[in-house]
Amino acid sequence: MKKGMLLNILVVLVGVFTFLLASFLLNFFSLREKGNAFAEIDNPSFPVLEITGDLGDYNLMSGYRDQISLSLVRNQVTPVDSSGEISLKLHNYEYDITAIHYILFSRDPDDPLESGTINRLEIDDKENVRLGTCRLKTEIREGRTYYMRFGIRLDGEKTIYYYTRIKNSKGTHLKECMDFARDFHANLFDESKIEASAAYLEPTGKVENSLESIDIHSSLSNIFFGMMKVQEEQEPRVKIREINDAYITLEVNSLLSSEVRQGVIQYYDLCENYKMRYTSTRIYLLDYTRTMDAYYNHEMIDSSENLINLGVQNRDNIGLLSSDEGKRVAFTQQGQLWYYNYQSSDVTRVYSFSSENMSDYRNDPSSHGIKLLNLTDKGEITYLVYGYINRGAHEGRNGIQLMQFDPEKSASRELVFLESVNPYESMKDDVEKFTYLNSRDQFYFILGDSLHRVDLKKKEDEVIRENLVGDSLTASKSQNMIAIEGSSKLSGNKTIELMNLDSGKSHTVKCKGGERIRSVGFLTDDFIYGCANAKDLRRKKDGSLVFPLKKIYIINEAGKTVKTYTGKDGYVMSTSIDGNVLVMELGKKKSGKVTGTGKQDYIRYKEEEKADQVEMVYRHNSVYLNQLYLKFPSYVYIQIEPDLLLAKLNVSDRSKPVTLHENPDKTVRYYVYASGKATGTYMLLPEAVDEADQARGNVIDSNENVVWESVFDSYARVSGMDNVVKTGKKKSLEGCLSMIAAVNGITVKPSAIKTKGKSEAALLEKYSGHRALNLCGCSTDEILYYVSKGCPVLAKYKKGRYVVVMSYNSTNIRYLNPVTGKSISKDRAEVTRELKKAGNVFYSYINEE
Repeated sequence: MKKGMLLNILVVLVGVFTFLLASFLLNFFSLREKGNAFAEIDNPSFPVLEITGDLGDYNLMSGYRDQISLSLVRNQVTPVDSSGEISLKLHNYEYDITAIHYILFSRDPDDPLESGTINRLEIDDKENVRLGTCRLKTEIREGRTYYMRFGIRLDGEKTIYYYTRIKNSKGTHLKECMDFARDFHANLFDESKIEASAAYLEPTGKVENSLESIDIHSSLSNIFFGMMKVQEEQEPRVKIREINDAYITLEVNSLLSSEVRQGVIQYYDLCENYKMRYTSTRIYLLDYTRTMDAYYNHEMIDSSENLINLGVQNRDNIGLLSSDEGKRVAFTQQGQLWYYNYQSSDVTRVYSFSSENMSDYRNDPSSHGIKLLNLTDKGEITYLVYGYINRGAHEGRNGIQLMQFDPEKSASRELVFLESVNPYESMKDDVEKFTYLNSRDQFYFILGDSLHRVDLKKKEDEVIRENLVGDSLTASKSQNMIAIEGSSKLSGNKTIELMNLDSGKSHTVKCKGGERIRSVGFLTDDFIYGCANAKDLRRKKDGSLVFPLKKIYIINEAGKTVKTYTGKDGYVMSTSIDGNVLVMELGKKKSGKVTGTGKQDYIRYKEEEKADQVEMVYRHNSVYLNQLYLKFPSYVYIQIEPDLLLAKLNVSDRSKPVTLHENPDKTVRYYVYASGKATGTYMLLPEAVDEADQARGNVIDSNENVVWESVFDSYARVSGMDNVVKTGKKKSLEGCLSMIAAVNGITVKPSAIKTKGKSEAALLEKYSGHRALNLCGCSTDEILYYVSKGCPVLAKYKKGRYVVVMSYNSTNIRYLNPVTGKSISKDRAEVTRELKKAGNVFYSYINEE
């Protein structure tokens, strides 16, 4: 009996062992075959820090693993009043945080003005938050910008950092403005209160067909969502974008939902921008803009038209690729990447910055993006995830993640992660301009002003070109061909290097002696360039270069010339490419100077044969107005709702981040911020100032200096500029420089200043002791900003002589004239006319603190 039992037990144990061994071997070889382990992408996990207090909750801050560039903090500001108090709300999530460390600094966190620890956090278990108050001892001076870094320790030694700008809020009436914005937002969803908000709007009666983009001049019906029924799914989130004495800019974000049909819900990201000015009698709404972009819902199709509905949407925000004669589609929408397979009738969510809980505070679509690089006929997708990474292995880092999706495994794998300090707004400009992955595992891209090549096998970054400004690098439509001008100074450029990024081959195009060469662009894979006589080049006062081409060449990939063109009147002043047409603005020489004639000519190029593709189209609906759809070829029938699949990640391919090489001498760029967002990037300051003036925004350079603001005092005077130097007619520039030097504590006589062969900007920099700014082309009103900041303006006046603008009020402008030795106050309109007649030639500087 016992032997039988033992035998039975032994048989069972052998069976169990055999089963376990077989399972192990099966899984082992299966994992080897599939490329190791796969897992769901991790949800966001870091705590979120928020400012709170009498103003309510505002300024949500995401956590970073490491110290970051201050450029990542430029679009949010936290106000501090005379008490120096900053109240914090930490959304704790799965952690048990007991203290928050902080430092206050001006430029460098390693050189703090103040530091401390908030170690008595109040616990609110209902909201799962920790509350604490920081009381700064350092005086936050008016007109200056400070920064704060908060640090919290998670598990072990891991510390997460949060950043915000700090400004003095004295006299801004911020509470009244924030209450106004919150009330206005709430009234959008309450028909009984529409009239209360309508009084602040300025509808022009224009006919609009979209609810996606709204402004202060839109119809009242569209501003209040027309016939659409929406409701909020979360409390609105407020960000303070800018505060000053004249206006306040706030951003309000919210998640909306709308029932499209019974049981089918569409979600929308609502982003509003309020620009307000407070007065003792009322608040003025200076500007109001709003976007509403739908999240993709796989249940929304139009079977009668063979369309997939993307909802209320701006098509510029959608990335789209199709292959396999339109039967496979990859598209990006609201920080999510989707893959549709017609043959299997399913749609896969390949990647998402948003968690399953749509109202999670950590879902912020404004700080990251996805770019599609390639989609094969088998459905393999190569794509980039860039900006702030809010989930997964690189949570809390800023950079570029290169990924590949395998539809057979329904999983993505990471090829490389490139860590960068560049903010999302400027990174987006560069990434969308040019990125290319060749078959030899070499990844090319532009970041800042440098062309990078990353070897994916060695995980090494190499900068192969620096100081690429403007259009000094152009790329073909497929981006496998690029052309790089030999010199960053176009006026001296004599060569262009044409590179094939697949083969690695390149050859150089040269111009003749006495000529200069520049890129025009690509039509298909043929390259267009032009040559100009060096003596015909001239530089405008604003720094822009007039480059009249005398001949245009079109060459193929091998460098063989396939076509040439000479302007009908001898010159081509500028060019643009519109589809398969090269558009040329013509010019001619008159009195030794080449100027435009206002005429155009065209080169119509060969049309590419287009394969059947999926395209985006708008369709009108009485409730939702224009909605965006994916339109398929006629033989693709969208009749049933696709099944929803969720892709995974190959976790074994995660690697350490590759830190990108930064160019310490990179060319300064100018960023325009208006209504709380970056609206443009410029190489020339006058162009940025003009854009900011029209948009009532600010200009910030790539060194994080505010170099122009749309608001300044109605009266200002450069302190200490009392003595006028008299030089006579021939030494006006020297006299102005001597006076500017004196106000900066530098004593130099006009006779000791040598100006021959030196630019005004270089001379001003030398004798002011500050970085000079070329403001040529700005208006007189625009340059008065620098006077309001205590910086005199060097201006060209009558007969090529110079004066110093140093004071103004609402009616007059005062300038110092070294020719007469007098301080002169004139009517503001008259001075404006005289300075404009002289060419609006201005130079000033900023006091970098």
